[in-house]
Order: sequence, then structure tokens, then C-alpha cells
Amino acid sequence: MTATSRSPFRAGRGSPLTWRIFVAVGSVVAATLAATLVLISVVAQRTADVAIDRALDRTAHLASVLLDARQHALTRAASVLIQNPDFRTTVVSGTPEDVFDRALEASQRLEATWVQLIDSTGLRLARSDDPTAPRVSLLASALIAGALSGEAVAGFGSSADTLLFQTIAVPITQSVGDAFAPAAPVSGALMAAQDIDSSLVAEVVQATASDIVFFAVDTAGTPHVTASSLGRAPPLPELVHAHLRETGGDSSGTRRIALALRGVDYVGRLAPLHSAGGEVLGGFVALRAHDLETAPFAALRRWIVAAGVAALALAFALSYLTARSIARPVLALADATRRVADGDYSAPPEVQTGDEIGALAESVRTMLIELREKEALVALLRDPARTGSLTPRSAAGVQEGAVGAGIFTPGRVVLNRFEISGVLGSGGAGIVYKALDRELGEVVALKTMRPDAIDGEPNALERFRSEIRLARRISHRNVVRTYDIGEAGGVHFISMEYVTGTSLRDLIDREGRLPVPATFSIARQLCRALEVAHEEGIVHRDIKPQNLLLQPDGTLKVMDFGIARHVRRNTALTEVGMVVGTPDYMAPEQLMGEAVDGRADLYATGVVLYECLTGTLPFAADSPLAMIGLKLNAVVVPPHERATGIPVRLSELVSRLLARDPSARPSSAAATHDFVVEAER
Repeated sequence: MTATSRSPFRAGRGSPLTWRIFVAVGSVVAATLAATLVLISVVAQRTADVAIDRALDRTAHLASVLLDARQHALTRAASVLIQNPDFRTTVVSGTPEDVFDRALEASQRLEATWVQLIDSTGLRLARSDDPTAPRVSLLASALIAGALSGEAVAGFGSSADTLLFQTIAVPITQSVGDAFAPAAPVSGALMAAQDIDSSLVAEVVQATASDIVFFAVDTAGTPHVTASSLGRAPPLPELVHAHLRETGGDSSGTRRIALALRGVDYVGRLAPLHSAGGEVLGGFVALRAHDLETAPFAALRRWIVAAGVAALALAFALSYLTARSIARPVLALADATRRVADGDYSAPPEVQTGDEIGALAESVRTMLIELREKEALVALLRDPARTGSLTPRSAAGVQEGAVGAGIFTPGRVVLNRFEISGVLGSGGAGIVYKALDRELGEVVALKTMRPDAIDGEPNALERFRSEIRLARRISHRNVVRTYDIGEAGGVHFISMEYVTGTSLRDLIDREGRLPVPATFSIARQLCRALEVAHEEGIVHRDIKPQNLLLQPDGTLKVMDFGIARHVRRNTALTEVGMVVGTPDYMAPEQLMGEAVDGRADLYATGVVLYECLTGTLPFAADSPLAMIGLKLNAVVVPPHERATGIPVRLSELVSRLLARDPSARPSSAAATHDFVVEAER
């Protein structure tokens, strides 16, 4: 079964991730839309209520103002009329026919519905709309009683539960010098009425765009419509009566009510109308249709709902497509990792996006490339037909099998900590032993420094200690770890990671030239090791194939920071004119004894890569002096011109690394690593 067949999902079908993203995005959009609609509805309702209240207040106020204006106009006109001496004389001493004529005249001049004339005792003398009206006492009326007491009085009245009118009564006084004298004795009263009819209703509707209903209250307290802007008088609900009873006819203000008339919901402002004696005779209700008032908001809400549904559908579609665009690359990457687990590094995921998924896909592609290259390197190391020609070496870079002596004799325990297992070999500065570190519980390598090397060079011990201080700061899988420094029996030593493998020197000597993928793997790992060291300000100064150990799994280990120097360190420890390193791999500035930085290691890296690709060094000389001359004057032949099958971009990078001028080389090991990655594509 292949890795692809084991995949639980296919890019063409919706995966749980697709649906989770789809549902999450869609739910957020739906929730946002719902919350927006709720908020708009609440705000719209509040706004409509405020608008309705303001409109009803204006309507009720205007109705009251119009009623007051009609009352004052009628009162003033009546007061002017009764100042006529002939009018007063007729009322006091005229015949019934003359008095009726005066009442009829007053009705016409005042534009009143009817006029009544009353004598000083409260007896009705005439009524303009009824020539046969009986002469009865009206003194029980608060309106008449007030007028006969010398005051102009106004109020409301009703008739037969179908008429509601405004009434005023003014006193008729005797004249003093033919001038109206309010303080003169009252000889009678004039009472006038004006119906509250459709003309008043029309004025209110035209000014406020609100409806209004005037009503009279019968003896049982039931309201009856007398004038209305709603056409045929609608029956008023018991609610109006209940509010009138509840307020007791309080005239301090209006009251907001909600009522239904002919199937339409209204919000109203109820105001009672009183007689001159304070009795509630009727009232009016200013009305606004609730649905009509909220119609613009309802229309807006419908548009928002329609637009929201369309947006929701679009959002769901986009969220699904977005989810698919995320899930499909993720599934492709998951499939690639499963193939890697099966040892198949040949199928990089086909993901082309410019977002984080694309960055992840690029990382996976880079990982697959590195694994393929490392696999090529491992294939060289494990070639059953040729591995016998490779000599195993330790982390110290020396051949195993040399003989130890003294306190480091196999079987001895050094400093009650290191149990010597055997001798790994001999290096330029001392012997390397294999030992068990009882404190760490690990096998380590102990690298000693020959006493004669210390005796022969005064600064050797200090450089030895400097090596440890510097090397301990580097922690990376491509660098041999250094643990500690010690002294036993007058011999100084360092403990370091014990690693076995094949030196790059042995591999090049056996193969002549390495495959390009294997060289890429070496280049990557070496750049990473140098990047870590250079970030700590440490220059190795002796990068060469002998100091690069390849483990059986293809991991490269950089060894021997014994001549490394901190780039900011005082150079007093290095004698004037002293050149440290291997001339074949040294940068021109290093051969000249000048100050060096990390770019000297990059030059050495270029030499190593050149040798890996071509099997030869870029320069060959018999002496250091001749090598200096070549490196300062000769032109490097690009690797792709010396051997076939070498990518031009990789060849150009190696040539840049071998530039005489350090400023012409890549600026750092990290930049070099990036150039290697670009050259692989």
C-alpha cells in the first residue's frame, strides 16, 4: 500500500478541516448578520418610538393651541359685540322677538353654531337655532354662573353624545357713559358655542400629518366619536374610557396609549376636554399608525435581510473556497510527509501560494531536497563495494588505534571521573583517548596537549584554554560538542563529544569527486555550522576536509576549533607573522597574516566545495609562498569548466567564495546557505 493510498482524505473531497473552517467562517458571518439585524431592529424601534412620541406631542399641542385660539377669538368677538348699546338695551328690555333677532344676529356675526342670551337671573331669553326654546333657568350651569358673576368663562359641552363643542359665556353689563365698564352691574350674559367638526380636524391633519379623533362621553362614561380624520367614525375601545377613569380626567397633561382601530395598530396621545365646571365631557386622541411610522425602518430591515442573505451566501461560498484552498495544500503536505516516512523523497508537494501555507510548502520542499541530497551522501558512505577503503575516525579527526601512555593508559581513571577505554589516535598537538565520563554516563573523547608543545610555545596553554572557552559556546548538531577542560599529571586535556564516522578527506580521496547532490548536502550543513560559530564571533580558521567528519547517517560534524579565535579578541596571543591554518584552504588575507573574520572560513568552504565537485584543489603549489602568489594573482577556473554535470549557479557560488577580495564574497554563512538553496532550484 502506498503512502497516497493510505491518505484518509482526498484533495477533491471536503475534509474535516475544510468543513470546520467553512462552518466557523459561515457561523461568524451569520452571527454578525443576526446581531446587526437585532441591533438595527432595536435601534429602529427606539427611533420610531421617539419619532412617534414627538409627532404625537406636536399634534396634541397643536390641537390644544387651535382650541385655545378658537376660544379666545370667540370670547373677544363676543365681548366686542355686547359693547353695542342697542344690543345691551334689547337684551335688557326688548321684546322676545327682538331678543331672538339679536341672538340670531350674534350667531351670524360670531360664526357660532348657536348663541343664547340670558337675563340677570339666569333665565334663558332666546336661542338662535331654536325660536321655540323655552325660557328656563340656566343658572345651574357653571358657565352661566360664572358669566353672571362678571367673568368671561369658557369650556366644552356635548349634545346627544354625537356633538362636541366649545362654549364661552361673557357678562352683559350696563354702560357708564356709553363705555364698556367691567365693574358695572351685570344685566345678563351671552353664551356662544362652536362645534368641533371636520374643519378643525383638517387643520390638525394638514399641520402635523397625524390623525386625530374627537369624542364625547355619555352619562355612562362611554366615549363616542364626534369628529375624526379616519373617515366614518370608528368605535373607540374601552381602553380610552379606562384611561379617563384612571386619570380622573386629570387635565395636567396628555397620556400615551396604544389601541387598535379597524385592524390597524395605533399609538395615541389622549387629552380630556372639560366643561366650565371641570367635568370631563370628552376629549381627543392624536394618533400615529405604528406600522406606518416604522415602515421606513421595516423597508430598511427587509433590504438589509435581503442583502445579508446574499452576503451570507457569498460568504459561505467564499469561506468554503477559502477552506478548500487551505485544506488542499495541507492535505498535499500531509501526503508528502507520509511519503517521506516511507522513504520516498522524490515528490515535493505542488503548492503555489504566497501565504503561510506556501511558506510551509516551501519548507517541506526544502526538507525533501535536503533529504534527497543527504540520502545521496549516505549512499556514498554505505556503498558496500567501497566502504572497506574508508578509514573510521573519531571526533578528534584522528585514526583509531594509536597507543597511549602514562596516566592515560587504558584501564586507568583520570581525576576519578574519566575511565580510559583506549587510544583513538595522535594529533598534531597531542593524543586523543576514548573514555567513559562517569559523571555524564557517556562515552567521550579526551584530547590532550603534549607537554613539549606547551613548553616550546609560551602562549600555547593560554590558547588551549581559549579554545575551550570559545568552543563551549557553540551548540549545534553540525559541530562536535566540547564539554570541559582539565589537568591530570601535568597534562592538560579537553573532553568532547565522541563521534565516529568518515572524514570528508577520506571520502574525496576515494571517490575523486562527489555527486552534486552529496556536495549540496555538505554545503548546507557546513554553512549552518559556520553560521552558529560566526554568530558567536568565532572564526574556525582551519576549515578543510580533514576537519569535517561524516557520520553514517550523513550528518556532517565540524571538528577542531583548536586554532579558532574570537574576532574581537586581543591578538597578543598570536605572534607577529605567525600563520595558523592549512595553506591550501586558507584565504589570501589569512596567508598574508592579516586580520580575518568569518569570510576567511567562507573562502575555505569554497575550496572544500571546489574539491568535492572536481576532485582537485583550485590552486596547487609546492610551498606556502607559491600558494600565496597563486591566490593573489591567478584566476580560478570555474568548477563547471573543469568537470561536467555541475550546475552553473553552484559553480558561480563557489567562484564567489574564492574571490581574492573578502568584500566580493558572500557577507555571511547564512547568506551563503541561502545562495546554496537558490542554486539547488
